Amino acid sequence: MTDTTLPKTLQEAGVATETGSLPAHYSQLDAAEKAAWDMLEDGAASAKTAFHTPVLATVAPDGAPLARTVVLREASRVEKILRANTDQRSRKARDLAGESRAQLHFYDAAAKIQLRATVRADLLTEGEAHRRAWEASALGSRVCYLAVDAPGAPAPDPTSGLPVDADEGRRVAAERLEDGYGNFAIMRFHVEALDWLYLASQGHRRAIFDYVAGTRSWVIP
Repeated sequence: MTDTTLPKTLQEAGVATETGSLPAHYSQLDAAEKAAWDMLEDGAASAKTAFHTPVLATVAPDGAPLARTVVLREASRVEKILRANTDQRSRKARDLAGESRAQLHFYDAAAKIQLRATVRADLLTEGEAHRRAWEASALGSRVCYLAVDAPGAPAPDPTSGLPVDADEGRRVAAERLEDGYGNFAIMRFHVEALDWLYLASQGHRRAIFDYVAGTRSWVIP
């Protein structure tokens, strides 16, 4: 019988539960890893999930950390790959071009789960995968890439940065949106490790899944 005390996101992910109110991932490494990837795949598939909008942390050329929210567009537990899109003129694109190591931070308050994914990023600006990602993007998302100047460029007044024919919610033809294709890039993240944390009043649980070393273990939260 499904434990109704569990957050809905975990029930939908099909995570089995132990006897009582604690989920199986409280004491089973297999269940913890399954829960992590279930939530990542659900996050890529649905904007209604907390994992849909993780924080991406990169390293600037001067060594400074920079963090910002991105939208998770793809997750594959088989290939151990996550994907998000960006403007190739953006600061995060420049950071990843110089230092491919990064982290993605996810947190679902209802599920009481934090996940940190240590990744190496490929920045793709052309090719079949790049084109497929563009075509899979909603038209409303493609509008952003029509911005005349790069994200973060100074502006004398509050502005979206979009040209007049695409600003203020104006409907833009699909053909016109192609003008932004040259600014579009995908960030393909190869997951090297997952650091999984579950918060519980009975005692927190934390596990690390290292896909480079091929190891997994419980650690002190």
